[in-house]
Amino acid sequence: MLQSRRLVPILLVLLAACGGNDPSGPSGGSLAVSVSGLPSGASAAVMVTGPGGYSHDVGATETLTGLAPGTYTVAADPVSTGGESYSPSVSSQSVTVSAATASANVVYGVTAGNLTVSVAGLPLATSAAVHVSGPNGYAHDLTATATLSGLTAGTYTVTAQSVSPGGATYNPSPGSQLANLPTGGSASANVSYTAGASGGLNLRIDGMYLTQSVQTYSGAVPLVKDRDGYLRIFVTASQSNLATPQVRVRFYVAAALMSTLTISPPSAAVPLSPDEGTLGSSWNVAVPKTLIQPGLSVLADVDPGNAIAESDETDNQFPASGTPLALDVRTTSTFSVRFVPVLQSVNGRQGNVTNANKDSYLTATMKMHPLAGYDADLRAPFTTTAPAVDQSTSTWTTILSQVDALRAADGSTRYYFGVVNPSYNSGIAGIGYVGGKTALGWDKSGADMVAAHEWGHNWGRDHAPCGNPGGPDPNYPYANGAIGLYGLVVATLALKPPSYTDIMGYCNNEWISDYTYEGVLGWRQAWPDVATAFTQAMQPCLLVWGRIENGQPVLEPAFQIVTRPSLPARGGSYSVEGRDAVGGRLFHVSFTPETVADDPNGGQHFAFAVPLQPDRAARLDAIRLSVPGRPVVSVRAVAGSSLTPEVRTARSAPGRVTVRWDASAHPMVMVRDPASGQVLSFARGGAAEIATDRTDLEVQLSNGIAGRSVRVAVPAR
Repeated sequence: MLQSRRLVPILLVLLAACGGNDPSGPSGGSLAVSVSGLPSGASAAVMVTGPGGYSHDVGATETLTGLAPGTYTVAADPVSTGGESYSPSVSSQSVTVSAATASANVVYGVTAGNLTVSVAGLPLATSAAVHVSGPNGYAHDLTATATLSGLTAGTYTVTAQSVSPGGATYNPSPGSQLANLPTGGSASANVSYTAGASGGLNLRIDGMYLTQSVQTYSGAVPLVKDRDGYLRIFVTASQSNLATPQVRVRFYVAAALMSTLTISPPSAAVPLSPDEGTLGSSWNVAVPKTLIQPGLSVLADVDPGNAIAESDETDNQFPASGTPLALDVRTTSTFSVRFVPVLQSVNGRQGNVTNANKDSYLTATMKMHPLAGYDADLRAPFTTTAPAVDQSTSTWTTILSQVDALRAADGSTRYYFGVVNPSYNSGIAGIGYVGGKTALGWDKSGADMVAAHEWGHNWGRDHAPCGNPGGPDPNYPYANGAIGLYGLVVATLALKPPSYTDIMGYCNNEWISDYTYEGVLGWRQAWPDVATAFTQAMQPCLLVWGRIENGQPVLEPAFQIVTRPSLPARGGSYSVEGRDAVGGRLFHVSFTPETVADDPNGGQHFAFAVPLQPDRAARLDAIRLSVPGRPVVSVRAVAGSSLTPEVRTARSAPGRVTVRWDASAHPMVMVRDPASGQVLSFARGGAAEIATDRTDLEVQLSNGIAGRSVRVAVPAR
């Protein structure tokens, strides 16, 4: 069950609350889920999710009844039973449920894969020394090219040792490599032997890489400037030994020698083959961030003083050419983020993020993601009048939309991260936009892992296929959402094996894959965090925001504000426009809405601060939202909203103010701090308790398309 996979799942629906229970509302819909292809007694791994946070585990053929109309997702995971691996023919499918019975078929089949290991370079009749290990304790030795069949999907390690037929030594390359076998697919690995010196002990460096979080054996993952790293050098010997050679490493920047380090041996013998799985099998050294700069190259040599007698003293350098290995070091921008404590007016619960603890929300992100630094600040608390945060996605998406509108109203270029305090300790923990700059997370255990996941979405990443997430990335390269390579926590030297799962999935034992790492790095280089907040002057704008929820366009009440314009980075087939009473266009914005990564209903949001001078704002009669395939949605002023508004305030508690107004005339109000101008709440329903110590407030009452501001005093309690 999903709940058992971890206590702090990223957008995980608590099955104890939701599994098997029908959502409220009409009970006319049914969904027949047919499961086939598994052996008798084997349980399927199927989850059905749908509107209102509905979630149900299906282990065998079952008909679900009492379903609310809407789109449901039927997701199936692979199953291992009786020593065989079974996978669904379709991992995820969408089904529309209405008054009639809908159906979904999940067909399992045996999905064993094949791994081909090719061996070359040895004389005829000479046996190689190749060992293959993998999931579930799999181990197999090879002496020649072979195809291994019936394998479970996952990461396999292929290691090769030197061989000495007739006294001549042949060294393998690479000595160690990982092969990632997809479910029901195939993978390959190549081992090439080359002749070395004849007889006796020979030492060589099989491989070397510098890692900051995750790295391939060949060192193909780019590095980040000004971030500490860890260098691993894999020395191997041609025969069993008790040799303890040193390794010398020289660091160059732009061809200039910057540092020379000597590494002592990690053990009392040199291994016969490389092993990434333990730090004690490699020669290692911490590399300070001052050395990790563009133009960095590294040259290593084993036994630089020739203290150990070898059969061949000419192959001790790496690279073998003697030319320093050039490393790909990228310059990244500082991650600029603003934390927003979210107060739920309905129950008084406020997210626990302060100046004292805000850095703790970035702990996991700074360990895993390709960042060199961050700039985090704290905003005044934001009050929402949305329903209490619970196990339904809709309560989370409502607040997410408000925090995104808050970012637009503030005119900020920072990422915004709202922090909420749910009443539960296991369940939905976070939500965010794919490619947007706004996310939400809870303040419970594992909050930093939640934030790392949601910022991954903000940096363009979809879900890794582990734990039945919605919208899994079809291009994710490793089976079952595994990271596929060795990761390392540089600060604590904790190794993360390839079987760990990616931070963008929903499973336990999380780290980051090279796929996610490079994807985030590419996104952040294409969209750097640049302090552009002052490139445009403060000016009159119209805050226009809304969403597409369950396929239906929704326009929220607009507000006239003074801020820096915030417009879409790219156009699209969606548009919002303002018109006057005779149909003349006052503004028009085309856009592509931001997708909510964790919303099973495919929610999309938008929020813009559109420049609109007072003379044009005064002529505004209607705002229109156009969504492809849907009728145009129009909003006009609420009848009766032209009357003089009455706003009442009261000090309800220290740091809390109750605001009341006529909701029939003004469906929403925007409460601001009159000194700083910061928005404190988008409030509905005619009453809200605001988090503030102010003795006066500015309240802008929206009539749907604009509104008026009133300054109100807060009486002493």
